[in-house]
Amino acid sequence: MALVLAGMRLPDPYRGFTVARVGLDIAVSGVRWARDTATFAVELAARIEQLLDEVSALLARVDAIVDAAQVVVTEAAVTTESAAGVVESASKTSATALELVELFDPIAQRSAPFARKFVDHLDEDEVDAAIAMVDELPGLVEHMQAIIPILATLDTVSPEIHELLGVTKDVRRAVIGIPGFKFFRNRGEDKLAEEEGRD
Repeated sequence: MALVLAGMRLPDPYRGFTVARVGLDIAVSGVRWARDTATFAVELAARIEQLLDEVSALLARVDAIVDAAQVVVTEAAVTTESAAGVVESASKTSATALELVELFDPIAQRSAPFARKFVDHLDEDEVDAAIAMVDELPGLVEHMQAIIPILATLDTVSPEIHELLGVTKDVRRAVIGIPGFKFFRNRGEDKLAEEEGRD
């Protein structure tokens, strides 16, 4: 069978074998393609089902990861709020401490030389005495609590004491003015001296 190209007849040494071979190859290829396509179509359903199972498992893992991430985010939010509270509290404490330092720093600077001098001249005996005095303070407080009401009444007694002193001076003047009082006084002093000598 001769080949005709562009209106020219070409010789065919194989007498049509080439065309038949090409046709046969095309037919075989078509059959193979049809078979492979049918096999793929049959296997495709199983593969799709397997793929869907894997996708479902993957989605379940993603859901678990999302839930875990949500828990972590919630805990992080709580931790952040707690940290914010701590930071705010620390900030207030720091501001208060800074105010105290600013307030007491000049006093400390001025009193440091006096404190140094006091410590330099402080002996161990003086420290022991100070400790002993502090140990006695509870008893002293009890005694003072008993004395304070008496001291409070001195304001009312004071004018009477002054008046009593005035009366005593008047009596003394009057007694000194008695004739012979000096004699009796000297005699009384001698008698007291004798009694003291016997004792």
